[in-house]
Amino acid sequence: MLRILTIFIILLIGLNLQALSLKELFQTLKKQPVSKIDTAVEKIAKATKAKVNAAYYPKINIFAAYTHYNSPTNLRPLDPLETAQLTAQNDPIPFSNSIEKVGFKADIPIFVKELSALSKKTKHFAKSAKFKKRLNFYENEAIVLGANASLEYLDSLITALKTNKNSLQKTRDNLVISVNSGRTPAIALDKIDERINQTNIAINNIEIKKALVISTIQSLTGITLKKSIPMQMNLQIDKSSFYALKPLEEVVYASMSDYKASKYQRYYPKVSFSIYWSENYAQNDIKYGKDVHRGYGYYSLGLTMPLYDKTMDADIQIKKITIMKDKMKLEKTKEELKAQSLALQKQFKLLIDSQKLRATNIKKEEDLLKYAKVAFKEGRMTEEDYLRYEDAVVNAKANYYEAVSQKWQTLAKLAVIYGNDLSEIVK
Repeated sequence: MLRILTIFIILLIGLNLQALSLKELFQTLKKQPVSKIDTAVEKIAKATKAKVNAAYYPKINIFAAYTHYNSPTNLRPLDPLETAQLTAQNDPIPFSNSIEKVGFKADIPIFVKELSALSKKTKHFAKSAKFKKRLNFYENEAIVLGANASLEYLDSLITALKTNKNSLQKTRDNLVISVNSGRTPAIALDKIDERINQTNIAINNIEIKKALVISTIQSLTGITLKKSIPMQMNLQIDKSSFYALKPLEEVVYASMSDYKASKYQRYYPKVSFSIYWSENYAQNDIKYGKDVHRGYGYYSLGLTMPLYDKTMDADIQIKKITIMKDKMKLEKTKEELKAQSLALQKQFKLLIDSQKLRATNIKKEEDLLKYAKVAFKEGRMTEEDYLRYEDAVVNAKANYYEAVSQKWQTLAKLAVIYGNDLSEIVK
């Protein structure tokens, strides 16, 4: 009973894997480390943006300190008039060798021109990371779909070769009768056996390639496929814009903002407001040995501006050149994508036509093989000629399956360029 249950569970798992759709395969891709890495990069970019924006807020620190001096030191600045009054009233003098302090300090930015530009810079980098994350996901989708297309191609080749093997085996069975009756020389069987063995070798080599393709899909999705998932077109690709340019466009905008930030830092002043307060304690003042306590604080409004700093001027030039470099990279990529997309679109149309033509060719080659079998059986065709017809059917099927595989892989590349989600384009 336990054995039957185990077999049932194994079959059920196999059926579940068999029923897996391409969309479900893409969904698992989102949960894998390869996608989570891009999510982490996007979060870092957002956190960097938040860090820059945090510079608009005050910085408030509290402190506590115990300090021992080698000579009496004042708890706070003290003018001579106040000293005379304290002495006349026999009050402790705020000087001591040991002083304890508790207080706080706050620095508040009032005007820092470059912060707005730096904020825009990190905003564009965050958007670039977001676009890059989605683009990487589309690329991984394309790899999975392309690998599934290759797997379908290899599965179909194996099926074609097995059909060819069965055909050869039937011919061999007929030859055995003919050889045993003395009408056909025994070498004819050797030739058929050699061709069957070559077919087995070809199937084995394809199984090796199939294992590599399956491992590619597994590395991205965590799922081990037993065979390819059927695919069909659901929607046409939206070719309105090159999505692959979006991350680079945001990088250009970020470089421009960074350049502005450098100029603002060089030519604009910074205005800040500070508040300081400290409660100071001493146990033995220098005159009466009594405890003494004084509060001390200030507030200030400050302005700073660089007057001469060659490093800042050099930094501005570097940022300016960086803009030029990023713009040229964007333009170069744009031209490459234009050429690539045109070539892929033309290739896609030709592959569809090729698929139809090769499907027709399979039918013709199969019909010719039927005639060849009859002619060989009746002795009107040599064994070598007959085997060529067998090979022609296998080659016709291989060419057809290759066109189908290339069609899907071309579609996947176009989807990446134009930023289309393959889970919506293919089902």
